[in-house]
Amino acid sequence: IIHRLQPNASCYLLLRAYGSTEGEKNKELLDLTKPLLCHVKGCLTGEHGERHAMLAMELLMSDISDERVTRRVCSRRVLQEAFGGENDTLWLSQVINDKHSTVFVPLVVRAVSRACAYERGGVLSTYVLALSKYREFMQANDFDFVSSLCELINIRPHVFAEALKRFPELRRLCISEVKHAIEDAIAPNKADAPNDSTAVTILVNSQEYMLPGNLLGAFIVIMSNWQKGETTEESEENNIMALLKQLVTGEKDSVLSTAMRNGKRAVSVGEWVLLATANSDIIAKQAALSVPDIFLPRLLLCCGMSKTSLVTMIERLSKLGESVSDPSKLYNELLSTSAVSEWGLQKGNRITIKKRLHGRIASYLRIFSNAMTDGEQDELNTIERCAFVTWLASEVSTATVKKSDSTTRCFDEIMNSLNSSTSTSLDEESFIDLEDEEIDLSIGERIVIDTCASEGHTRRSADSILTEEFIKSTLTAGEYDLLVKSLEQIKNDAFLRKKEVDTSALVTALMNSYASSNCDHSLARVVLKFVPQLSQFSCDDTLWQAIFISMAEKSADEQYLLSLVSGCVTHWSEQGLNACKKWILTQNDLKNALSMRLVIRFLVASSEQESIDCFHSCDKFESNFVCVQSMENAEFAMKIVLQYLELEMTSDKLLLPTCNEERNNLPDWLILTFIIAKSHQQCIVAMIMGTIDSNSSCAPTMYYVLLRLYLTFPTTLQWNDSKVRNYLIEAAKCHAKTSLRLRCPLDSQIVEMLHNLGTSPHTRLLQYATDCSKNHSLIVIRHIPVLHERLMSDGLGQEHTTTGRVGTRPPAALAQIGDRVVKVSILRWGFSYNESIWSSVLDFMAALPAELLFTYGIDTGVLLVLEDYLKLFYVHVMELGSEECISQLRPKYVTLVKSFRACNSVEFQNWSHSNIAELNSSNVIAFEGWNI
Repeated sequence: IIHRLQPNASCYLLLRAYGSTEGEKNKELLDLTKPLLCHVKGCLTGEHGERHAMLAMELLMSDISDERVTRRVCSRRVLQEAFGGENDTLWLSQVINDKHSTVFVPLVVRAVSRACAYERGGVLSTYVLALSKYREFMQANDFDFVSSLCELINIRPHVFAEALKRFPELRRLCISEVKHAIEDAIAPNKADAPNDSTAVTILVNSQEYMLPGNLLGAFIVIMSNWQKGETTEESEENNIMALLKQLVTGEKDSVLSTAMRNGKRAVSVGEWVLLATANSDIIAKQAALSVPDIFLPRLLLCCGMSKTSLVTMIERLSKLGESVSDPSKLYNELLSTSAVSEWGLQKGNRITIKKRLHGRIASYLRIFSNAMTDGEQDELNTIERCAFVTWLASEVSTATVKKSDSTTRCFDEIMNSLNSSTSTSLDEESFIDLEDEEIDLSIGERIVIDTCASEGHTRRSADSILTEEFIKSTLTAGEYDLLVKSLEQIKNDAFLRKKEVDTSALVTALMNSYASSNCDHSLARVVLKFVPQLSQFSCDDTLWQAIFISMAEKSADEQYLLSLVSGCVTHWSEQGLNACKKWILTQNDLKNALSMRLVIRFLVASSEQESIDCFHSCDKFESNFVCVQSMENAEFAMKIVLQYLELEMTSDKLLLPTCNEERNNLPDWLILTFIIAKSHQQCIVAMIMGTIDSNSSCAPTMYYVLLRLYLTFPTTLQWNDSKVRNYLIEAAKCHAKTSLRLRCPLDSQIVEMLHNLGTSPHTRLLQYATDCSKNHSLIVIRHIPVLHERLMSDGLGQEHTTTGRVGTRPPAALAQIGDRVVKVSILRWGFSYNESIWSSVLDFMAALPAELLFTYGIDTGVLLVLEDYLKLFYVHVMELGSEECISQLRPKYVTLVKSFRACNSVEFQNWSHSNIAELNSSNVIAFEGWNI
């Protein structure tokens, strides 16, 4: 049976067997693969002809170059077993001797070349060496081995660096090929230049030559990783020295330093780093001698440089300084912004770069000094005294930014005052004893000493140190750093002595200074940072009055005040928050909308429940939130919301959430309303309806709030109350499109119910849907489009079962496909339908309140459902000519349409005289003779 298989099928089965058994774990399955292996081997060796050999080799080569490692391993194993050999790469040399080598070699070269992009280590080395043996084929087929090799080295430099170190034969091959390629490129009689956009222009003996970009990159990778060792042959070392002499050797005018690509330096700073940190000291030193002057400071920042390379670069920089009249100017130009931009490092100012350079050189000298003998220290001492290092040390030592004497003196006075106010409470003799004995106290011991109060001790308050006049003087002078440091000192002292430091006057002074500074943004950052932290130690009605009333009257920066309130909620204690909330509920002098918005933001942020997504539970909301602890508090909090809305309605601001914020990022006033309504729903609903009855300016907004309350709490809001129901119906009419984007906890349940109703209706399901439509009409009508989708799907007639279906199928057609005649089933929408589904949908819609279905439902998709029936009637009356198929549906539909006309005559007239898509004429023909 196996010999009857196609060779690619045998290869596929064998590859999958090797891949699934994971080597030798399953001996039995491997034994069964022996016949397959014999068949594959026969195909590859030509026993079954050249065509079979090609089919087998194509499949194996596709797996050899696959990016998945398991496929590559399995295919190598099959080739090893088929061609023989001790390892899984020896087959490469056997393919050349096969009698079908003329067709195998092109496949192998292309596949192995692609596989080199995935392999590493020994397999990569073997592939590269094997490709070098196929040179004759490559030359005949315009396949350049050296170009492919250089491209691989550039793409995978780290993998090749590891392979070059482990496999001497691969290293010798790469060095030899790169050397010969460079010699060919700079040959005197070289006529053709490489047609490559990455080609590099080099100068050799004042003559220009073109060098492929990949060849130059491969040269740098090989040179930076080469190191003389035990396996290094003389020819290999000679080739390296020849390459070094050709391209690297020379100061300022070496081939590498003058190489250009498209008018820019061809050798990047990263490649110079590789050469300067090369494994060979000879190569590293030559790189340090030939690197362009602009890159010398950058190379000094490298890690892992040899002493020879470091000394060479520092000596070059010193000689550069000695060759000009102003060395400092030259060195600063080497560290300028334009020069540093080519380094490829993070940007920094010149002072930072000088400090990094000085630190790196000092680290190198310290490392080399520890590893040297006394006789070798003179060389390092010479380096420390050279011009560049001396200049760098002097620049770093004088780079400290000094403050003005007046600022320093002012800051010292404040610090002395603060230190005197925070001195220990021990008696003078004990304190002197501690200073004389120089006892190093721990932090805990110092805190204990600081909190030991004595009767005769007096403490200066924070407001006596930082007054409003002092704050204004620092702002006038622009000394924000001085103000910040002073506040930091006071804050730290306050954290140690929470009960003894009074910061109320200081906090008030900060806020007053900001209010009178025309919204200074620098001062705003200071206030936002320190006022919440300092106010937690003096949380009283004076502070609350300043934040919620005074600041709202003086400042116009609304976002700043909201951020300030949020910061206070974060830092104040629970006792302070509760006290502030109780104070708010007793205030009747909130004079403007901003102060009310600040109060609302504070109440919401301190409620620990800022989302409405967790309000779906019917259980009573248990919380320590003051606003919901009593009916009176809830009413007062809701009055704040209503007063805020009335004040805001007089402006041009948009109070309702935008389209992107209807489900998330709700306004604070709406969140607070939901929080209160969770515990006092009847009270809040009554206040909302009272606001609507009073024709207040915020009455339209209250319709939206009432609708959202119902969608959030559908099981607890009193839908049976006629007054509530009428207001909800009116709210649904006003915000029909908006309500479709809102969420309700019953949505998934109702969608599933409607989907089942349109799939397999039965009596119990219809009764349940009818009851649900009476109790939650608003929510059900929002999902009417589900019925439209189900009716359109049923009308296609794709169901295989004929149970309950009415109508007929279009006659089958015959189609000619080649020499065969095929019978084709044609589906036309509406030719057959499930009568029970269409009848149940009409019964369900008839149970919905007509005043809601044909007003609110107009925007939710009721007309689409009515048009579905018209389309069905049109097909059976006008196209099929059989009214009997719709005799059960027509009376119910007529009753529903009459209800539509009686409830909303205007919309009915517009709809009845409109053209319906997919019908050839006006739908008025569907009403002829139906007594509508």
